[in-house]
Amino acid sequence: MRKYLLLLLIVFCTFQSGFSQDTLSHQKIYYVVPKYELTGAGVLTVASYFGFRQLDKVANFTAADIAKLNPNDINSFDRPVAFKDPAGFDLAQKNSDFFLNLALVSPALLMIDKNMRKDWVDLLSMYMVTHAVDNAVYFASAFPVRRARPLTYNPKLSVEEKTGDAKSNSFFSGHVSFSSTATFFLAKVLTDYKQIKGWKRIAIFSVAAVPPALVGYYRMEAGKHFKTDVILGFLVGAASGILVPEFHKKLKENKKISLQPFYSPSQSGVALNIKI
Repeated sequence: MRKYLLLLLIVFCTFQSGFSQDTLSHQKIYYVVPKYELTGAGVLTVASYFGFRQLDKVANFTAADIAKLNPNDINSFDRPVAFKDPAGFDLAQKNSDFFLNLALVSPALLMIDKNMRKDWVDLLSMYMVTHAVDNAVYFASAFPVRRARPLTYNPKLSVEEKTGDAKSNSFFSGHVSFSSTATFFLAKVLTDYKQIKGWKRIAIFSVAAVPPALVGYYRMEAGKHFKTDVILGFLVGAASGILVPEFHKKLKENKKISLQPFYSPSQSGVALNIKI
């Protein structure tokens, strides 16, 4: 695992140092309102903690639920994951957590660049908003959809190991989605600031795909998710990591679009105004 961490650090630091000399005078790339966005995203992050706990309870499985499962009902693409060797579950879980944590802190690499350090409040706010958006999509999908985790089909596990909380929330992989959100946010912001295009941009996004891909691989090896859960989680996270910064970039570029705070006796917040 250490070699992957070292590779990630070397590649991103190389691109940072290699393109820093091409940076023109400092200018903001994104339009961010930290007072509202950072606060709002922080509140949603705290709420997410309770959301995950509630989701685990909603995804409870009983012995009766296990008895109804039939591996033949799983599509042929996903079915092999249901028969992974349980002996490797614990190690796979530890590996997936390692790469998830690596991905979540990876945007800190942006602070290597002095121009981006000047915008750290904006970038932190936007990073938090990006995860808030990803969490919202995840909860909107995970709460109403009950899909048994692969390990619940595994004949090598006892009924006790297959039952309990968080056993029917396989759809979709939150771990992969969260890690993909983080690394693609890093790649998007880096390439926007440095105005990197072409093959160099493709190379950076390719490196950004490595940690979430490893998270997905180990989540399957741990019997937690099917292939389709991992793929969808990857795509949702990547979309969040790219589109939220792009939206803030468009706000900066388009004077017809603006974010303005609003107040009323009953509520307050931020309004999106679009001038036609």
